[in-house]
Parts: sequence; structure tokens; C-alpha cells
Amino acid sequence: MTDDTHLRAELYLRGDTYGTFDAQQQVLNRVKRLEANGVFSESMLAGEWQRIRTMAEDKRSGALATYEEFRDWADRNSHSLEPAFERRTRSYVGLDRVEDVVVFPVVSLAMYDGSQLQGVFPCTDEDRTYTVGDALEAFERGDADWLAQFDSVTVGRTHPWLEPGVDVTP
Repeated sequence: MTDDTHLRAELYLRGDTYGTFDAQQQVLNRVKRLEANGVFSESMLAGEWQRIRTMAEDKRSGALATYEEFRDWADRNSHSLEPAFERRTRSYVGLDRVEDVVVFPVVSLAMYDGSQLQGVFPCTDEDRTYTVGDALEAFERGDADWLAQFDSVTVGRTHPWLEPGVDVTP
């Protein structure tokens, strides 16, 4: 990375899953190592989100605001957040209520330079899926140009929406 790039890694984990803790911790440890090696100027566990969120459930957590930023980035890059993120409707048996929901992935990584969202992983284009592992591997091998394949979007913030954010600095 260049001296004038200040990459911030925001890692998002889903807390309501079983059997994924070890895999999530491995990703978290890789992010910590990259920060310790100076690849990222800052890294954080940006928050824990639940599997499904509706607007009514998301008044304080910011999960859907984060998703909307991620979706803006994906649209700008002609990418999709699906199948890792899924937007659909949910209905209730015996009720006339139908809600729009977002289903969140087990792990997601967003890369920022200041208030510029540089990349969201996982994401897909017409040809391939870019996983969290792909992004981390590029940073681990020192590929300074890997993020340049994506266009950034301005998000107007320098801290995660989700609260409380936990600093993962070693």
C-alpha cells in the first residue's frame, strides 16, 4: 500500500450462527496480522449482526444502513452482493404482514480509505465471486493494486454504523 493510503478494514461477523466460530476467528486473526504488519492503518470488528434484519428491527443497529452503503458500492462496480447477502420478503402465517428483510452473511469485510468505501467482500460480478479470503490473500501477498480494480464510493463516515465497535488492534 502507498504511504498516502490509509486502509481501514471493517470486519462484520454474524453472531447467530453455529459451527462457524473457529472460521470467523481465523478471519479475525488474519485481519489483525495484516494490521500488525502495517498493511492496514486500522482494523476493527465493526459489529455483529443477526441473520435477518427488517427496518423495524434495525432502528439502532445500523445493519441496514451498512448494507445500503455496500449495495451502493456494488451498483457502482456492476457487482452484486448476492448470494452472500440476500434481500427478500418475509410473510407471517395467519397475518397479512409482509416485510422486506436482508439476510446477512456469516462474515463480511469492507475496505475503506477515509470515507471512501473501496471494496466489499463477498461480492460477485458476471464472471466470479470475490470472497473475503480472496481479499485477504491479495493483501497478504502484498498486491498493492488489487483494490484498484474496484471503484470507490463516498460514504460520509469514518466509523462503523454498528455499535458497539470493538477495536481488534493486537
